[in-house]
Amino acid sequence: MFETGRDHYTDGGVEDLGRIAQTNANSAQQSARIATDYWVASRERNNEVAWEIARSVTEGLRRQTDANEELTSRIFEILEERDEAHKRFFSQWAEAFASVPFDYARQGTREAQEKSADSGLGTTSVKGGFPIARYDELSVDEISERLDTLSDDQIKHLRDHERRTKNRKSLIEQFDRKLKVAS
Repeated sequence: MFETGRDHYTDGGVEDLGRIAQTNANSAQQSARIATDYWVASRERNNEVAWEIARSVTEGLRRQTDANEELTSRIFEILEERDEAHKRFFSQWAEAFASVPFDYARQGTREAQEKSADSGLGTTSVKGGFPIARYDELSVDEISERLDTLSDDQIKHLRDHERRTKNRKSLIEQFDRKLKVAS
């Protein structure tokens, strides 16, 4: 291979170097082609995997949505059935309750009113309310118009209340005049 002659060594060496360079270039091209093919194939596989994941997620979400809609529909059906059952129950209960005689309640109210009248409180509420309904909402003139129908105890009750609340002098004076006339 290596001969002692300078020309032969140089000529053979250049040819060898050219072949080696050509082989290296071919090998580099082939490696680049393989790498490019691998990259393209890998990219295509990754795209397919991504699409499959997206399809799978979308399908799962669709199935979950369908299940949610079915569950919601069933819940509303149950609620409607329950509402109907409540309506029937309360309708039957109201019918049964309406058939109970309430004379005993009316009689109790009459007895309470009679006791109130006997105690000298006249139209004062059985529960201790004012002799004049909505008293605090009325004007002095509206209250004055009603004083002639009240007993002394009722007027005293109103006077005490008036002093604690609105303290309208003209009204308090009317109460005092009524009480002086009565005594």
